[in-house]
Amino acid sequence: MSKVSTEFFTLLLGIIGIGIGLYFPSWALSLSFLGDIFILFLKLLIIPLVITSIFLSIASLEINEVKKLGSKTLLYYFSTSSLACLTGLFIANSFSFASGMDFQSVSSYDPTKLNNISVNSFVTNFFSGNIFQSLTSGNIVQIVVFTFFVAMASLKVKNEYRETLIHLSRAIQDVMMVLINWAIKVSPIGIFSLVASIIAKTEMKLFEGLGPLFMAIGLAIFIHTIIVLPLIGYFIGGFNPYAFIFNVKKALVVAFTTASSTATLPISTQVLKDNAAVSSKTSRFVLPLGATLNMDGSALYQAIVILFLGEFSGMSLTLSQQILVFIFVMTSAAGTAGIPGGGIMMMGAVMSLVGIPLENIAIYLLIDRFWDYPITAVNVLGDLFGAKTIDRFMNKTSID
Repeated sequence: MSKVSTEFFTLLLGIIGIGIGLYFPSWALSLSFLGDIFILFLKLLIIPLVITSIFLSIASLEINEVKKLGSKTLLYYFSTSSLACLTGLFIANSFSFASGMDFQSVSSYDPTKLNNISVNSFVTNFFSGNIFQSLTSGNIVQIVVFTFFVAMASLKVKNEYRETLIHLSRAIQDVMMVLINWAIKVSPIGIFSLVASIIAKTEMKLFEGLGPLFMAIGLAIFIHTIIVLPLIGYFIGGFNPYAFIFNVKKALVVAFTTASSTATLPISTQVLKDNAAVSSKTSRFVLPLGATLNMDGSALYQAIVILFLGEFSGMSLTLSQQILVFIFVMTSAAGTAGIPGGGIMMMGAVMSLVGIPLENIAIYLLIDRFWDYPITAVNVLGDLFGAKTIDRFMNKTSID
């Protein structure tokens, strides 16, 4: 009954938040601090949860099990992100976006953020020369990479030392789970505040003329989340995909209202354990990697926006240019979370690659105000489907 009540109040307060944001915007903005506190509390749990999850998932396994789990995870992520990007490209090519729209009122972009884009900086950004700086700055990608190597190294030390580290990690994670339960209990209030402030701050008139683009993005999301992922879940994962979506809806609501895959990670971990029968061994490994590497929503979204910006600029992207878009979107999705100003930088890099004028990146900033939230929910849904699907092929013995 407590779970039903929490979910009911989350939906109810979310609807009320929409009304408050529309008709009482000043009140909605004055209550925005409640949502800010909720997000800060979730972010507080992310780093210790990521570190302990990845460490436990590797340190408690044998080398051959790590290879098995890691290979399946990477294969799943690459496959679903590729399908998402191809869906976006296909849908974009099926639409005729309106050109000649006036976006003079759109805020300008900062071109200096695009100056440091290079292959070298992209690759080296995955590694840290000072892990404490990575911890304080919240660079999840660098933390994940460092933790992965530490966990792999632990497999080579004496068993007694490794067991000590495992017990410590378990203790920390148990404490995190208690805090996550507390966060879930107060989530309706936080979500109410977030929804109300989002509605109050959104200038709806700015979106006039973007109907075809919004329809294309919405259709691509529908195809990927209602058709592609469920087919993978049913035929490969062997589970009822729509019942699964219902069981993990709490994580999707949090993702939709926070627009942060990493902030949703604690909730995702909890719902998989409590509602989806996914083993801790799998979820501890798959989810933290998914929060940084698996971006189904971002892949389809960026592919569509790039083709839209190309048409807006008077261009018709050739097949070879669209192949470049596919390759770069696929690689940039993994690095966006770890790069300062990641979204604008990676979009600017793709625009430069295919010859779209960089001044049109201001349009992307406008569009992203709206789509950042649902796209994050798609990213999280892809991670959740991945954990459930991969779990079918792993040893079901829990390490708890």
